[in-house]
Amino acid sequence: MRFCGMCGTRLALVCATCGFANPPNYRYCGNCGTRLQSGDDRVAHPPAQLPALITDAASEEPADSTPAILSSEGERRIATVLVTDVSGSTALLERVGTEAWVELMNRVLHILEEEVYRFGGEVEQFRGDGMVAFFGATRAHEDDPERAVLAALAMQQSVGVFAAQVEQQQGISLRLRVGVSTGEVIVSSAARRPPHAEVAMGAAITMAARMEAVAEPGTVLVSEHTYRLVASSFEWQPLGSITVRGISQPIAVYRPLAPKADSDGMSRQSLFGYPVPLIGREAEFAALKHCVKDVLSGRGRIAMLTGDKGLGKSFLVNELRQYFVHRGALLSLAQTAEAAQPSPPQLRPAQPTPTLTWVRGRCRSYHQGWPYSMWIDLLSDWLSQCSPHRAQSKEEVRDVLRQESRALWGEEFVEHYPYLATLLSLPLEDEFGDRVRHLDAEGLRQRYFIAVQSWIVAMCRRSPLVLVFADMQWAGASSLDLLKYCLPVCETEALLMLLVFRPDRDLPMWELAQHIELEYPHRLTQVELKPLNDAQSAELIAAMIGPEALPPETRDLIVKNAAGNPYYIQELIHALVTGGVLVRDVETGRWRAMRTVTTLDLPDNLQRLLVARIDRLSPGERHVLQVAAVIGSVFWSNVVRAVVGNTPELSRHLAALQRAQLIQETGRLPELGMQYLFRSPLVRDAAYDSLLTAQRVALHARVAEYLALYVNPDALVGYYGLLAEQFRGAENYPKELFYTLLAAEEARKLYANAEALQRYNRAIALLDRMEAGATDDNRRRAIRTQRFEVFDGRRRVLLDMGEIEAARADARALLALADAMPDDPTWRVDALLAQPEVIAGEAVRDEAAQGLAMAEEALALTRQIGDRRRELQALIAVAQLGSHLRRIEARAQAEHALVLARELGDLHAEVRLLLGFSHFYGPDDLPRSEEYLQAALARSEQVNDKAIKIALLGALSARYERRGDYYRQLVEFEQERLRISRKIGNRFAEGDALTFCGQIQAIYLGDYAGGLALLQEALDKWSPIARRLFPMLRIAQVYVLQGRLDEARAILAQAEPLSGAILIELGRAGWGLVEAMLHQAVGDEASLQRALQATRPVLQQVANNLVSQQYRMAASCLDAATHLALARLQVEEGARTAHVQQALSASGVALDLYRAFGFTQVVECVGEEILLRHGQALAAGGRKAEAVDFLRQAHDEMMRKYDLIPPESSFRRSFLEIALHREIRAAVES
Repeated sequence: MRFCGMCGTRLALVCATCGFANPPNYRYCGNCGTRLQSGDDRVAHPPAQLPALITDAASEEPADSTPAILSSEGERRIATVLVTDVSGSTALLERVGTEAWVELMNRVLHILEEEVYRFGGEVEQFRGDGMVAFFGATRAHEDDPERAVLAALAMQQSVGVFAAQVEQQQGISLRLRVGVSTGEVIVSSAARRPPHAEVAMGAAITMAARMEAVAEPGTVLVSEHTYRLVASSFEWQPLGSITVRGISQPIAVYRPLAPKADSDGMSRQSLFGYPVPLIGREAEFAALKHCVKDVLSGRGRIAMLTGDKGLGKSFLVNELRQYFVHRGALLSLAQTAEAAQPSPPQLRPAQPTPTLTWVRGRCRSYHQGWPYSMWIDLLSDWLSQCSPHRAQSKEEVRDVLRQESRALWGEEFVEHYPYLATLLSLPLEDEFGDRVRHLDAEGLRQRYFIAVQSWIVAMCRRSPLVLVFADMQWAGASSLDLLKYCLPVCETEALLMLLVFRPDRDLPMWELAQHIELEYPHRLTQVELKPLNDAQSAELIAAMIGPEALPPETRDLIVKNAAGNPYYIQELIHALVTGGVLVRDVETGRWRAMRTVTTLDLPDNLQRLLVARIDRLSPGERHVLQVAAVIGSVFWSNVVRAVVGNTPELSRHLAALQRAQLIQETGRLPELGMQYLFRSPLVRDAAYDSLLTAQRVALHARVAEYLALYVNPDALVGYYGLLAEQFRGAENYPKELFYTLLAAEEARKLYANAEALQRYNRAIALLDRMEAGATDDNRRRAIRTQRFEVFDGRRRVLLDMGEIEAARADARALLALADAMPDDPTWRVDALLAQPEVIAGEAVRDEAAQGLAMAEEALALTRQIGDRRRELQALIAVAQLGSHLRRIEARAQAEHALVLARELGDLHAEVRLLLGFSHFYGPDDLPRSEEYLQAALARSEQVNDKAIKIALLGALSARYERRGDYYRQLVEFEQERLRISRKIGNRFAEGDALTFCGQIQAIYLGDYAGGLALLQEALDKWSPIARRLFPMLRIAQVYVLQGRLDEARAILAQAEPLSGAILIELGRAGWGLVEAMLHQAVGDEASLQRALQATRPVLQQVANNLVSQQYRMAASCLDAATHLALARLQVEEGARTAHVQQALSASGVALDLYRAFGFTQVVECVGEEILLRHGQALAAGGRKAEAVDFLRQAHDEMMRKYDLIPPESSFRRSFLEIALHREIRAAVES
């Protein structure tokens, strides 16, 4: 017997030993007892009846006879557990006796076992009147929870049929309870089990047993976790919560009622409440849309849509269908409206636009062995569309089929209807039964093929037809044979066959795809979905939950882990929601993150999917993958070889992992061999999570040992972090601390601040652990010294990151540690120099004296102990603080420090001191300032330090400011300074660069909007520190230029206390000048008088040598403009003349200073403004000829700067639109 006598499918269960053809449900040969191997298209018993329009059945060969387990020690898995029990079986035993009871229970257990294996599960144990079964324990499928619930429902139906017979024949009532739960289990070999037999243990089994115990007889009860995983696949009855022993919180439970119609694919309205647009799929959507339009025009097409799980195949198909549904509705409306309007007949369309019919058939992983399951699903979808009230019984479905068959074929329906009904396992009426009953298997198969092809042709002639075949990677051979038979219809009819599948060369669908490419290239369109890029992934996240929902760090983490897979992104976001990280505001409906996340747990949905991929590997390949996962997301062949052994199979295993698209080669390293990278971090997580703790510890220890012993010490510096992680995994905490400190210091030197902070935090946790177990004073002291180094390193990193309060706390902790070690003064020196009051960059006026005292104490201690290097650091701190406090000796101390730096060969200190002197002399003594700057530049060539490069760029930037070459100052120096600052994560330097970029862009080049954005960003960066005064002053200045005077007044009010508190005198001077600008802009006489008062303190600061003469120049220029404005307001000639004279005097001072300097280097004033104000003062005094000359000089200076801006730059236009420049142009023109 070669074909099934019922359905015509070729039998696959022919014994390889004796050739005997076995019935489809046999697992061992009935003739010789050999275990039977499943074929590609194994026939199983039809399932018990499920809802009529859902595919009748599914079957898959039970788990492989050699399940892929890492080793006899065991493996960690996510599995779904099913527990059954016959209600009232004990009372039944007493009633019928032991022998009859055993026979009855065996028949029940046989029914249950068949359902478990039919859906791809495994029976773990029988226990009297029940069983325990696993789905995903030794072989995972991505839909194991769905399989388990389907098996549970099928059990109830099958046992129900059997129980009805028993009750009718024997008067015995049988009722089954089933519990289902999903969770972590440990799968391991049991000592008393046969070889290769595994046993699973875990909380999921207890939970499933609890579900079974509280289920009503005749029902299935599912735990909340399982429910969440399969909620969209079934109809449910929520049953509230129950208390489970050992679990503190009540557990919600649910009763599955029936499978639900397909809800495959992400709906247009996302799970998170926002419409999800097509992102990164525009070209693919256009290609498929073109195929459908061809069908509407009468041409047949075939489209193959391929892509890995989760890339959006179903979503794209749904969007395609919705597009044409909406398009059809709009065309129908337009045609209706047009028909209602009288028009010449020749203008009316010859016929209405045809409507599309869409029918979808889906393959399922557990249907592979059921003949024609794809077509059964397709026809069921068609019938469900035809039934106005969804048919429930098989008789009702049959009646719908007969009605539709008559509509398609008329009286000829009898030629096709019986065979379609038989294919769908529907009960035939007696008048049609004979047509099927007398056919042999091959004849029945032929009639199936003819009937289905005829159905497609008839449907196409009714309207253009789109047949969507989804998840065809699960299609069995019989379904594919029938599809191949129907392909020629595309040559003659308006038919689109849209084939959707994953690209797996080992599946039967791949062979059919090659056939289509060869035979139908003229009809074929191939669309392959690739992973999204990072920008598209970020855009998708924003579309799902809103652009502001996640901190950038969390968003980037999701993007990295998802590797461009939209389904992964969705599941990772859902994990944040269920974990309470992402919450939705009840009032606004917006999502927001409660905290920043630095690691992501692998959601169970993704873990099942990835483990299913891993389970398709051989045991050796899986073991290599797990070892690689222990090494890290990047790993090397020599390290893997050191762990698994130098076997010839290793190269083959690594090649197989590459073919499976799990890893990829990235290059070769001399000592470590070929370098590989996991294609997705989630694959690495899934492989790692499958290992038991003891296995992980042992593997980490072997990896760490190899790296520490065999990597060249010179190259080892790059692997400190990896070694720390390996020793942590190996639970060797002393060695972990050793490498963690090395890794932290290396990261700090490289300005990898986030990594350095993480390492320092881990080191502190390790030291806490060690100190708790320390038993002697020497050990405690050693821990204190290590703790001091960690706190000091972390303090530096926190300062660079702008975490001021945290850095302050670490500085205070250093003092406490130093006090606990009074026998060594170096600890106190280092602690004193680390205090925030000592660090001039962040000290304010009130703390400066205290900081100077600390620095002087540190200096005295270094001289007592003769530590010259620490003396240098203390001397620099004393000189800096003394300079800010205007101590006379500060300059001599700085010169002493420079001599000492040169004696010690400390290039870093020398360059910083040289830059300090250059800044000290500044524009008032430019030759000496330039001399020190040149010396710093020469010495810096020997220093590879990004922080020093930032300082040098800032000093060089001033040269271009003095030249008026603002474009180059911005692009070549300040933007580069900003780039490096961001790269190294130094928030102080970043804030400074942002301030300069903003003031150049807004004030010098006239781009107010762009400059304000940069200044606001600088203000945000510096919000915790007093230096925020400077971006505040520049923002206020821009507001004045824009005429936003109330906003300028508000921000100046906030800045005023800071201007008096900050150590830097420029802060007070700048505040006074911007206040004067504001009052001047108001323009009434009282305000103009206040403007004059505002510049007085600035002039006094200049007189006291606290700020540069540049500020006298700027204040005088402002005073000149103020007096001119006052003159215009005066009625009396004498008062007007007095203000004009004062304006001329002030502008003369500004002009003299400008000529003496030859430049301006103060942002409150520019050269062309000084020339303009002097010309205006001359004109007001009646000296017209001289005035015209100065006005022309102002215009020439303005145009000189304009010519320095590249012609293609948009800054040229904005530069001329600055209010000052418009004023100059108007003055010259008049």
